[in-house]
Amino acid sequence: MNQAVALPTHPKSSAIAPDGLLASDPGLPVWRKVNAMAAWQDTIWPPDGWRPDDPAVPRGREVFDEAGCVRCHAGPDLTDHRVIPAPEVGTEQARAGALKKTGLAFVPSVLFAFDAMVPVAAGAATLEVPMTADPEQVELAFAHGDSPGGYKTPSLAGLYWTAPYLHDGGVAAGRDAARVGLPGTLLDGVPPDPAESLRALVDRDLRGRVVAANEAAGLPSVHVTGAGHEYWADAAAGFGRRDQDALIKYLLSYRPPSP
Repeated sequence: MNQAVALPTHPKSSAIAPDGLLASDPGLPVWRKVNAMAAWQDTIWPPDGWRPDDPAVPRGREVFDEAGCVRCHAGPDLTDHRVIPAPEVGTEQARAGALKKTGLAFVPSVLFAFDAMVPVAAGAATLEVPMTADPEQVELAFAHGDSPGGYKTPSLAGLYWTAPYLHDGGVAAGRDAARVGLPGTLLDGVPPDPAESLRALVDRDLRGRVVAANEAAGLPSVHVTGAGHEYWADAAAGFGRRDQDALIKYLLSYRPPSP
């Protein structure tokens, strides 16, 4: 179980610590645990998914560009690292506004110096953390003021392992065409198939079946619908089944360049 240290700004919120706390243990420098966790996260690398040598993969990349996915999912991690307003994304919005109330007690970030030990002594040295992020992006991320909140463009690396999709985890489908939405997959003990779940993400007809299944199961009451993010690569958008298959294979095989 994590133990935590109250920061100098506690109980107020800040951009670096919305709850005013920092995970740390007695007997350690106050930053040791957080820095160790960050170092470990930097080593995470998605394992291989679909075969990257599949001959359809190059065409899949072309479809990715032609369908406009690259407008947001750009760069080596297939993300522009921007927070997009929730209404623009069009997905279930409840999570986008989760931190709105932190705006009632939001202060500049102040942390303890790196050499402070836990338990932190009274009068320990502190450091002010400069805000270098775009203020509009911060407001969107925290849903402060009149902002509706937003979602950061996710990386598309490792999609083979991360179904179901979207911010609410509502886009899921199985290999059996009858298995759509969470009722037909996870709620019935069946893992979502990554390829068919991605097809549901980009094919409006299949997505409609997914959303209908989720609604019939009452999942909107827990803010899971699978709706939104209406960016398509289907017949109505001018892409045939082979193009759609190629796009799916590209996405499931993608790994960012080696660091």
